[in-house]
Amino acid sequence: MNQEEKPRSRLYALKPLLRVLPEVEVPKRHISFKEKFLWSALALLLFLVMTQVPLYGVERQTESFFGALRYVLASHAGSLVELGIGPIVTAGIIMQLLVGAKLIGLDLRDREDRSLFTGVQKLFAIFMALFQGGALVMGGWYTRGGPLLPVETRMVILGQLVLGAVVVMYLDELVSKYGFGSGIGLFIVGGVATEVIWQALSPFRYGGEPIGAVPFFVKTLVSGGPLSDAFLRGGANMLGVIATVLVFLLAVYAESMRVEIPIAYGRFGGIRGRYPLKFMYTSVIPVILAMAVFANLRLLAYFFPRLGFLDPYLSAPHGLTEVAGDPLRALIYFLLLVSLCVGFSILWVSLAGMGPREVAESLDESGFLIPGFRRDVRVMEQLLSRYISGLTVLSGLTVGALSAVADFLGALGSGTGILLAVGITYSLYEEIARERVSEMFPALRRFLGE
Repeated sequence: MNQEEKPRSRLYALKPLLRVLPEVEVPKRHISFKEKFLWSALALLLFLVMTQVPLYGVERQTESFFGALRYVLASHAGSLVELGIGPIVTAGIIMQLLVGAKLIGLDLRDREDRSLFTGVQKLFAIFMALFQGGALVMGGWYTRGGPLLPVETRMVILGQLVLGAVVVMYLDELVSKYGFGSGIGLFIVGGVATEVIWQALSPFRYGGEPIGAVPFFVKTLVSGGPLSDAFLRGGANMLGVIATVLVFLLAVYAESMRVEIPIAYGRFGGIRGRYPLKFMYTSVIPVILAMAVFANLRLLAYFFPRLGFLDPYLSAPHGLTEVAGDPLRALIYFLLLVSLCVGFSILWVSLAGMGPREVAESLDESGFLIPGFRRDVRVMEQLLSRYISGLTVLSGLTVGALSAVADFLGALGSGTGILLAVGITYSLYEEIARERVSEMFPALRRFLGE
């Protein structure tokens, strides 16, 4: 046996099954800016339409099982996308962990293994949709303590939940290959943006009062009522509006911060420049993964009542009133979220090829070196690790703390949702800017290898 040959993963036994799964074909040509915009807009429009399609067989639900986590999961109560992106993210977390622990024998640097990984992840996402949907249906969420629905009705509801999750999965794949960014990010931004606009500006009334924080504030000023009502009332209030603006500004500032490392191009007389490392090195990925863990723990706690003691600590107290009423819950939630974000930040850097070794090899292959040091990957790796290791921890710590504090202040659309929307939008802006430059200078695409 050739020493270079490696044993094939047992997952290759699933190949015949994976061939049955539909797949969005990888584009064989450059997709223009206009086409990417149209595909992204179409995917978002279809997703928003699905949020308005109620589940057949149940009464219209207005309360989401996931609570404030629904903004992160792009979940909409009682609709085809009740599960949102939960199954996709959960499947991704578990598959990445299995690869990182070398339990399934896949090397993501190998093209064939990477293709198998993608297929198995899709299959696992469908399984997770069955599990999560089954937990809601069989656990009695859609009857709220009333008589159980007939078995055939429950199966129809479960089928709709799984179908919705599968459609979201393929919309995400469509955007990833033909649009900007990812469908997951696009759906989160769309859901958060609509919710923030609704909570801030909605002129409609509920219980005789405007739903929107701003219309209620104007009504209070005109009627001469106490301003404390406008700032501290339950639901959307002006304190939440201020917190939303504050979190938005802090998130934009954090996303724009960079640590610049001096580098030089080995050829052409050693042209010098700077290699930027984002302060938010892992962006908002850690908080998305942490919230997916919270959502699945919440499902388990609902399905297995003995785990019910976990439920209060899986969602943030929303607003200063709730925080003051139960400071211990707020502290435990803060510590849990920050710890998970730091852990997932470290894990993501390792699994996504963003570590010092991978960055050093990439720079070396491109002909770059760090001035004042000999050209050696090991030397470059050692220097980069001083920055990347610290930024990895700080990135997870910052995104977790910002998310929790924003929720404690009562930010509209949840603090986590605002933070995610800013981070994802900032990444989309950078991608769109690069795409516009490559459209204006086609030769640049060839230089970048497109």
